[in-house]
Amino acid sequence: MKVLNVEVVLNCEKNIQQAKSEDSILEELDDETTSDGYAILSHRWRAEVTYEEMIGLMTLEERKREEVRKRDGYQKIIKSCEQAKGDGYKWLWIDTCCIDKRSSAELSEAINAMYRWYQNARVCYAYLNDVDESVFPTEEDNNKFDQSNGWPEWFMRGWTLQELIAPEQVEFFNKDWLLIGNKQRLAPTLQDITGIPRDVLTHGLAGKRLSVAQIMSWAARRKTTRVEDRAYSLMGLFGVKMPMLYGEGKNAFRRLQLKIIKGTGDHTIFAWGTGPFGLEPWMTRTGSVLAEDPSDFGDCGHIRKVEPDDFGDQLVKYIEWKNLGNPWYIQRNFKKISTNPVHLCRLAWLRWRARSLSQQLRTFTVSNAGIQVCLPVIPLPDSPSHFRAILACGYGGGLAAVDLVSSGSSFDRIRIYSTSATYPEFKTLHLTHHQDVDEKRRKFTLDDKHASYHGFIRSGTYPHEFRGSAVTLSSLTDGLVVIVYANNDARSRFAVGLGYHRGQGWVHVVYDERFPAQEADGTTFGSRAYDRMWEARAKHAQSMPKRGHVHHFTKHVHLPRSIWAARVVWGRWEMDDFKVMVDVEQCPGCCDGPCRWTTTDSDRGDIGVPGLMKMVWGSYSLELDRLEARFKRCSGQQVALGDYGDYSDGVLIRTGNIFEDMRTLGMDPEDITSSPAVSRVSGWGWPMRNMRNRGNVAVARSAIEDRHLALRQPKGISLPADDSTVLLLKALSIRLAGKHLVITVIQCSEFYEVDRDGKRSDSGDNLVLDSVEPSTEAGMLTPLYAIATPQVWRQHLACIQRRERFKSIREHFYSIVNMVPALITVSIGCAAHAVCSVSL
Repeated sequence: MKVLNVEVVLNCEKNIQQAKSEDSILEELDDETTSDGYAILSHRWRAEVTYEEMIGLMTLEERKREEVRKRDGYQKIIKSCEQAKGDGYKWLWIDTCCIDKRSSAELSEAINAMYRWYQNARVCYAYLNDVDESVFPTEEDNNKFDQSNGWPEWFMRGWTLQELIAPEQVEFFNKDWLLIGNKQRLAPTLQDITGIPRDVLTHGLAGKRLSVAQIMSWAARRKTTRVEDRAYSLMGLFGVKMPMLYGEGKNAFRRLQLKIIKGTGDHTIFAWGTGPFGLEPWMTRTGSVLAEDPSDFGDCGHIRKVEPDDFGDQLVKYIEWKNLGNPWYIQRNFKKISTNPVHLCRLAWLRWRARSLSQQLRTFTVSNAGIQVCLPVIPLPDSPSHFRAILACGYGGGLAAVDLVSSGSSFDRIRIYSTSATYPEFKTLHLTHHQDVDEKRRKFTLDDKHASYHGFIRSGTYPHEFRGSAVTLSSLTDGLVVIVYANNDARSRFAVGLGYHRGQGWVHVVYDERFPAQEADGTTFGSRAYDRMWEARAKHAQSMPKRGHVHHFTKHVHLPRSIWAARVVWGRWEMDDFKVMVDVEQCPGCCDGPCRWTTTDSDRGDIGVPGLMKMVWGSYSLELDRLEARFKRCSGQQVALGDYGDYSDGVLIRTGNIFEDMRTLGMDPEDITSSPAVSRVSGWGWPMRNMRNRGNVAVARSAIEDRHLALRQPKGISLPADDSTVLLLKALSIRLAGKHLVITVIQCSEFYEVDRDGKRSDSGDNLVLDSVEPSTEAGMLTPLYAIATPQVWRQHLACIQRRERFKSIREHFYSIVNMVPALITVSIGCAAHAVCSVSL
């Protein structure tokens, strides 16, 4: 190790002008063989002096040297040297200026040896630069130390943990270098601040039966500037060494845990998040059994490891505590006694089995397949791939357990909410130790902005708050989030559940048959809906449509006692993530309910369109801005962008235009925020090889042999794919239900038919070409167009059986109503006859 020569440093500072450049400020020292001993500094970094500045201090130009001497870090070096000299030490080590960080090899060696260097130091000076008082702070002060949990910042830094534990003697100094206490005398206070047991503070780690999770818990609230240092600063505490790879991020902590596992049989390393104040269910990570950060062990300060020889007895106590198996207990003197002989035999066998496997229980093997470990597991009855594994560690008198799910040949950690009462059985498992669980997670993008068109807005989410338009769910935890939509004026609401179960994303809709006015946020209904969907999650996942060549599906759910129906569109996009669109539409009430999914579009390779469309395939193909699209031939009819009508036998019978209809809705066509989209047109290249004049020409390839269409100066004009156009189509949806819409037209200055070799056709069909009407733009023709049915215009077919049943009910009702006058007449006649009889 390189250390400061205290005498040389102080002499240079005292006689800075006469100091000689050959004076050796830093010298090599063997920390394990030196008889004189050395002091070491522990501090919080500020404006520090580097290694190269320290060794070259005498050769720096005066201006630069004065700038270095004015730094807080330089003054800290001088004060440390003065303290070391006063205590009789010749050598002092300071991390800022005694490590040449330009050398990765030297930096790695220093970090791996740092715990030993602090341990072998005669004294460690802990400099608390934010303490003004002449006494050590013994009470939490969140006003003064508001950035460090109420205590001096030194206690919140990652590297100072080992610097507190490793040295036998630690002396604390305030900002003015006044001694304010030492580790031995302040041990009770330090235990309260750090959570480190007093005997560890006073006598070190040697000989202590501490668990891995306990030591990790001491670092849970500490911070480091570099993410990797969260792991590197703990290596000495666990006695492991590994190369420094700055830039690897959180993978450093994973490597640290694997190093620890290879040298210990301590199960507590898997017990993060199992304490009495563990993570919330929806915050629990899934995938790797290894923790992501020391903070995951924050609740493990009192966890203890159970030796394999004692594990059998502890396992039997766990079984009795959890009432596993079939115990048939009786109560006697406040003690439960099992009366089932089979249960007693099973407990004896499990106790014997645990003792016979004591070697396997304490042995971990790490490979690419995972961490091989032998554990008792409890299978869940409703899911054979899910298990609860019991660890050889625990709190108080009970054992800790983690939940696992089979993922191929290995097991991932998850959170299971159901329980099982079966006996545990010992299994050899391979536990996942990598963090690559992307294939088990999917992002759901929710588009519900148009549901508010009819007054339905988000009124709550469950089980946790969900804002924005995207949520990531994991199949390992059967991820599920429920969003409630409500229209208070219509007293109607429904809930949409987004779930991911065993690799299958799913969506389900439920409606509320009651609408209590006092429930403003929808959480009670959301909770009920969540419970219903959770119980049926496997059924909902199985009911989802298979993708095949279809990319979007829709479901129509009528809302009782209203004219509304919820419409949910389900799609799967790039990287197998999901997109869900929620909308509300008017419904006559005779639909067949939310029983099945139906196809809502053909292919996503079509041109950009305003919302989902059911495309009508044409016989001509072109590319618009490099995206393939199919078009219909105008065949003598004039077609304009935005035309709509009925389509049959390949012909569009125009009945109107959406831009003309805007005025009937009291809207100004100029309100459309975007102009029609203009696209570059490209076509089939093969026929153009033989064309003499092929500039500004594109060939539309026809499905009919030798009926290809050459277009000169072509351009594509499409409806803008923006929200204002989508809302316009939605506003017209009731009146134009079932209609087809022209979404794109191809305009050109001239067109003619060619064969596959690019030769112009002279058939009589040219008369048809000449009969095409010009476009609205002067000098341009419109030979091709693309049509589709907007999703919002598609009619949900009424259920014939339900309609007939409604018709029968109406007829029966009116027959009863028509009978009432006749019954009244008969009753009056009978009454009059009775009166006459009495009179006579």
